[in-house]
Amino acid sequence: MVSYAKKTLNKEIRRSITGSLGRFISIFSLMLLGTFAFVGLKVSGPDMRRTAEDFYAQHHLADLTLTSTLGLDHSDQQLINETKGVKKAEFGYFQDLVIKGKENSLRLFSKPDELSTYELMSGKLPQKDSEIALDYLYDGQYKIGQTIDFTPPKSKDSDLIKNHSFKIVGFVKSSEYVDKSDFGSTTVGTGKLNGYALVTKEAFDSDVYMIARLSYKNLQNISIFDSKYDSRLKTEQKTLENTFKNQPEKRLAALKTGPEKQINEAKSQIVEEENQLTQQENQLIAQKNQIGENASAQAIEQINAGQNQNNDGKEKIAKAKAELAKQETALNQLEKPTYQINNLKEGNPGYKTFLDDSTRIDSLSNIFPVVLFAIALLVSLTTMTRFVEEERGNLGLLKALGYSNRDIRKKFMVYGLVSSGLGALVGTIIGHTFLPIAVFNAYTASSTFSNLRLTLSPLWTIVAFAIAIACSLLPAYWVVRMELKEVPASLFLAKVPKAGSRILLEKINFIWKRMSFTYKVTARNLFRYKKRMLMTIFGVAGCTALLVMGFGIRDSISGLSNKQFGQILHYDMITIEKNKVNDKEKEEIDKELASSEIENYLPIAFENLTKEASGKLEKQEVNLIATNRSDDLSKYISLKSRKNSQKIELNNSGAVLSEKFAELLDLKVGDSLTLKDSENQPHKIKVAAITEMYMGHYIFMNQSVYQKVFKKDFVANAQLIKLKNASTNNIQKMSAQFMQEDGIQAVSQNSDLKKVIESFMYGINSVMIVLISCAILLAIVVIYNLTNINVSERIRELATIKVLGFYDREVTLYIYRETILLSFLGILVGFGLGDYFHQVIMNQLSADQIMFAPGLLWTNLLLSAAITFATTLLLAIVVHFKLKAVDMLGALKSVD
Repeated sequence: MVSYAKKTLNKEIRRSITGSLGRFISIFSLMLLGTFAFVGLKVSGPDMRRTAEDFYAQHHLADLTLTSTLGLDHSDQQLINETKGVKKAEFGYFQDLVIKGKENSLRLFSKPDELSTYELMSGKLPQKDSEIALDYLYDGQYKIGQTIDFTPPKSKDSDLIKNHSFKIVGFVKSSEYVDKSDFGSTTVGTGKLNGYALVTKEAFDSDVYMIARLSYKNLQNISIFDSKYDSRLKTEQKTLENTFKNQPEKRLAALKTGPEKQINEAKSQIVEEENQLTQQENQLIAQKNQIGENASAQAIEQINAGQNQNNDGKEKIAKAKAELAKQETALNQLEKPTYQINNLKEGNPGYKTFLDDSTRIDSLSNIFPVVLFAIALLVSLTTMTRFVEEERGNLGLLKALGYSNRDIRKKFMVYGLVSSGLGALVGTIIGHTFLPIAVFNAYTASSTFSNLRLTLSPLWTIVAFAIAIACSLLPAYWVVRMELKEVPASLFLAKVPKAGSRILLEKINFIWKRMSFTYKVTARNLFRYKKRMLMTIFGVAGCTALLVMGFGIRDSISGLSNKQFGQILHYDMITIEKNKVNDKEKEEIDKELASSEIENYLPIAFENLTKEASGKLEKQEVNLIATNRSDDLSKYISLKSRKNSQKIELNNSGAVLSEKFAELLDLKVGDSLTLKDSENQPHKIKVAAITEMYMGHYIFMNQSVYQKVFKKDFVANAQLIKLKNASTNNIQKMSAQFMQEDGIQAVSQNSDLKKVIESFMYGINSVMIVLISCAILLAIVVIYNLTNINVSERIRELATIKVLGFYDREVTLYIYRETILLSFLGILVGFGLGDYFHQVIMNQLSADQIMFAPGLLWTNLLLSAAITFATTLLLAIVVHFKLKAVDMLGALKSVD
């Protein structure tokens, strides 16, 4: 008998699933969406980082790199090798060269042995000094076996390559460059590197190395994404910086020792020669005086010959002095070498970008799935409540037959477990695969990472299953528990419909009496079914909020390029001069600036300053722009407050900071900050104003503030340039022309910054498309489910008004008018929630160098509302046909 009872109960459980497939699919869909977004977003970031970490581990990416403007001599190498904690120090060469006949420049590296090695994509690595392996992005432009030629540098002294023609033997991928478009700056070509290549060490002819790659003992076996790694690496970087603190002066002194000795010896020799000439001249004068007027012609000729010889000697000495003066000038112009020590993030912009992208996905996982699951819980509660109410008669029968409350609950618990469990299973599977792949493909469109490493996360799988199952089991358990408190006799009776009652609106007579009968019914029913009203409002609000947040993120970044380069920065490029420019070089630069291609330009003082931000491994780079023509600056850069659009003028009270930089350092007007220059010297600056800026860190000041801060005269060393033709090709062409000038050190192009923004936008937009699609699907499930419950709860009421002669359209509107009104209220609530979520996400998503446009656009709200409302109206059609098929007699015969 017990076995038969169990079989009957199990059959009843199976029937409950097959007999209410719509409800089952509803719960299944809600849990699928929730677990898909939750698991997918939780594992996407770690999968991306693990892919990068595996690639870096395979190629032993150096922890730190050190370069010098004068190379690394024996003393530098000795300092590095004596540094404590260094596991491996590997020295190498590199040279920037322009491809012959083109403006593209490549950085030729010597093949490393152990650190920061290269992945061979095709062909082989170079073995001879005449062989080369190119950046794999050039595969297609060049073929293996082809010869590639490079243009030798202007100065032979700066040419480190033995020959400039190589045979291409392979294509490689670097572990130090993972951004497809950002390879850093150079002093050749257009001022911007376009890639890299690999040659043997024997291809170089240099007395000094160009780069040192270092790995450290206490950084082994620690994830490069671990905060412990960052803190230790920062310590090691500080140690190395302190080790090389006095090295520039020592190198300069060593460089001057030999030439100074030669100059001093030459000076002594000149003095000695001058003394000899003076003695000879005195002797000739004495001889002339002794001979007198009666001297023979032969004697006079000898004296004249001696004087001519002295004149020749004087000319030689004069020439020697002139040459010596040139050597002294050249010696005095020698500058201290600059040592650049970079960690993983500073030396590899693509790495930092990829890391930032992966952590942005982590931020999304903390909000989006939470909202999905919250809505799922609410809808599941409503769904299971209705399910139990429909099964009241069966509950009473099972209870009367002697089934325990536990057995009776089993039916509903199994129903919830199977529907939510299957949804969680499917959601977890596609969350572990589809979403990480989609995210990775979006973000690697601009990076060289490939072969995403998909991993199963037991932790997030368990958490997702637990949340999904809890969202269905807890409501099921609670509702059944409350119903089973009643006796079987009362369970056989249908629940008494909620009694209507006077509502507040009825007391406002001048409104109530003008309302039609159907609208009065709608108003009463809204407050009659308060729980369903709140469920609908919050369900729709959640969907709308996710849409507002998704579209808001897209809008906040989509306008960055236009705002930055259309409304704020009006120049096309910055040309930066070398530290010491002679008159001839300056004249040539001025000729170039007078070109018909240039619309206008403004001389400025330009410097790269740095600031260590709290909690950041990498230093923040700041572009200083100072001018002695403050009134003209607005033609090139619009300084204004973002909050009130008020124009900002440069004055003597301090400097103007870009908003993102001020936000990063928590600075306000009146505060002070200390920045370091290229020689690591600190300079204290007062903040006079904060200007709107969306890309990069900037600080602006006038001549007076510049002289006060840097304690030196204002000297323009750069130009803001506006071109008549601002196309990308023309900017490249003009950059190459300027880089040909001996006095130009670098050219900064705005088009480079545009590429960074566009790349960032592509990645985040792709993710938003997936998440917005989830939100739309959620809206469909929620609205359909709640409407379906509303219809099933009031089927007798609807059958009654249909019998009374209401048309099908009127019957649909009778019930759907409530859904439309509640959806409208839900949309309004969703606007508020969406705005809050948007602000939270924006604070978490923003990169160090990028500021998103805050606030929501009215088009975003309109689009989000339109999608939600369109979903509501489309589902009205489904409900309409469902109501047309209602069996009126069957509904009216249902048990009272």
